[in-house]
Amino acid sequence: MRILKMRASFGKLQGELSLSQGLNLLCLPNESGKSTWCAFLIAMLYGIDSSEKASKANQGLPEKLRYKPWDGGAMEGAVELIWNGRFITIERRSTGRIPMGDFAAYDTQSGVAISTLTGENCGRTLCGVERSVFERTAFIRQLGLGVTSDAALEQRLNALVTTGEEGVPATELLAKLRDMQNKCSRSGTGQIAKKSQRLQELEDKRKGLRAAQDEAMELRAKCKQAQARVEACEALQARMERANSAKKQRELSEMARQTAAQEALCQELSDECSALPDESQVAADKRALESAENELRTAQLESALSISPLTPPAVPAYFANANAQEAAAQVQRDLAEYRRLSAVREQNKLLPLSLCAALIALGAGLCLVSLFIGLPLCAIGIAALLISIFRLSRRSAQVREELHQAALIPLRYGVRTADEIPALATRYAQSVAEFEEKRAALDAQKAEYAARIAEINSRIDAVLRSTARFAPQVRTGEDCLRALGDALRAHERLGLEQRTLKSMRQQLASMRQLLGDVQDAQQDEEALGYDPLQVSYELRQAAQRLASLQQQLAHLQGQISAFGEDVSLSAEIELLTQQISDLQDTDRALSYAIGAVKAADDRLRSRFSPQIAADAGELFSRLTDGKYSKLLLSPDMSLSAQPQGGAVMHPAAALSCGAADQMYLALRLAMCKRLLPNDAPLIFDDALLSFDDARAKTALALLAEESAQRQIILFTCQTREERFLQDVL
Repeated sequence: MRILKMRASFGKLQGELSLSQGLNLLCLPNESGKSTWCAFLIAMLYGIDSSEKASKANQGLPEKLRYKPWDGGAMEGAVELIWNGRFITIERRSTGRIPMGDFAAYDTQSGVAISTLTGENCGRTLCGVERSVFERTAFIRQLGLGVTSDAALEQRLNALVTTGEEGVPATELLAKLRDMQNKCSRSGTGQIAKKSQRLQELEDKRKGLRAAQDEAMELRAKCKQAQARVEACEALQARMERANSAKKQRELSEMARQTAAQEALCQELSDECSALPDESQVAADKRALESAENELRTAQLESALSISPLTPPAVPAYFANANAQEAAAQVQRDLAEYRRLSAVREQNKLLPLSLCAALIALGAGLCLVSLFIGLPLCAIGIAALLISIFRLSRRSAQVREELHQAALIPLRYGVRTADEIPALATRYAQSVAEFEEKRAALDAQKAEYAARIAEINSRIDAVLRSTARFAPQVRTGEDCLRALGDALRAHERLGLEQRTLKSMRQQLASMRQLLGDVQDAQQDEEALGYDPLQVSYELRQAAQRLASLQQQLAHLQGQISAFGEDVSLSAEIELLTQQISDLQDTDRALSYAIGAVKAADDRLRSRFSPQIAADAGELFSRLTDGKYSKLLLSPDMSLSAQPQGGAVMHPAAALSCGAADQMYLALRLAMCKRLLPNDAPLIFDDALLSFDDARAKTALALLAEESAQRQIILFTCQTREERFLQDVL
């Protein structure tokens, strides 16, 4: 068989992969789908186990979920290959809830279906071996070179040293023999254990039957004693009942006398209450009076606490006891005066002084021309200057005085500037207005409390008038409450005594009904001396003991019936004893048979193990450049190696990881040579990862030799295999 092309919708795979004859080295990076292509090819050949459950072995993810297409599509694929010189195509598609459950195989060129290939036998037919054998020989994963024992693999190895026919493997035969032996003698569930348990049950039953018969005799005697005790207690109880009847007759007469006295008392109280108002009216008047007095006290207290005298606002000194309007008028006058005084300004001093200075200068200049003209002008200028200076000085003093008077106006109000004076008048007016509002509200509140108190007093007067009809002596609210309370208590006592009378009448009727026409019984003081509770308790105890003994006796009789006859139990015990003896003989025979099969299996393994070990040892010697010369294959597929020139075999666990992988690679190649057809492909998934360069190159040389007769698919994530393969080729 030679694979030409694979097309997959499987896990992350969405595409094709083409292969050639011989050694196919596919160098792909991580996460590119190398392991997925390997798993896809196995799935196409052998299918997917849809019943696989999540387990520790599959890391909690079965194949049907692990390789579900990432794009959400259906799991499917096709493989084109050459088989027996014929181009064929196999396809698998998912149907319903079964992944890749629809299988088809047909001629690639003509499309004619190949009936000899089915979904169940495809891998065995094309590769020549079962899936478990193929995965333990031709399919080599990274870190998965070790070989484990398997029934199908054992069957193939057995065929190497026998006639070549694949018979039942020794492990399967041993399993059947052990199953038969377990059914015969397994602890707890084997036939011997079950029958021994049944034998013990029958012996216990026979023993229990005889013990129950003895116990039943004792219980019958105890039942007779308990029955006699019950009858004695019942007789004493009947005697006590007769004595109690006589006592109750006397109590009935006394009850009739007390009832008559109670009727007289009720009639007397009823006559007293007839002059009083109805009880509900009295209760309503009492509640109304109490409520009105409480409201009156509350209103008076609230009036005293909430109505307090008001204090008029203080009048500032600068307003001199003026009201709000007068204060506002005063502020307006002062502000007008302030503005008038502040508006005063000094005269311009420069102009008259300048004119006088000019006149003096002119006179001085004319003095140069004519003294008669210049001197008078100078005198006039000097006189004018002196007069101007005097008048200006007087005017400045007057201006300063007026400005001083203007500055005194804000100081009189206690502020810095005149602009603050209107606010003082406004605040004063507001305080006066607020005082007037509070005084008006206080007057309204006083009127409201007065009206409320008057209304309450009117209600109190109404109750007083109503009470005076049956209690003329009432004058005050306290007297009224006392009279209403007395009336209520009279009604309550009448009701209480009437209820007592009703109860007494009912009790008298009940006593008469209970006693009926019974004549006066004879007094029995001794019977009355017994405690009824004690007698009832003893009767109950005796009855309970009798019932318990009868129940135990009935239960024992049921057990005796369930045990069956003593004769039949003895017969069954004898039969089981014989059967157990026969089963023990069978168990010994099976033990001898298991020992014989194991011995034969060991001899058979000793014949095929050297063949495989010799081929694997030769390959291992080449892989290690002659460092190891011999391999030993154990029945459980474990390997041991002997170094060149050494005398001790070393197990795989004692070697390095790389050497152990090379040992198991040699074993797999040897098993492929012996077990697989020559054209069955080999699949490697990063299998040379732990090999050093020298041994990796030797392994590639071995694979290149093997590729001369079979197709090899080698996936790797390293580029060294490409370089080494070029050197090898």
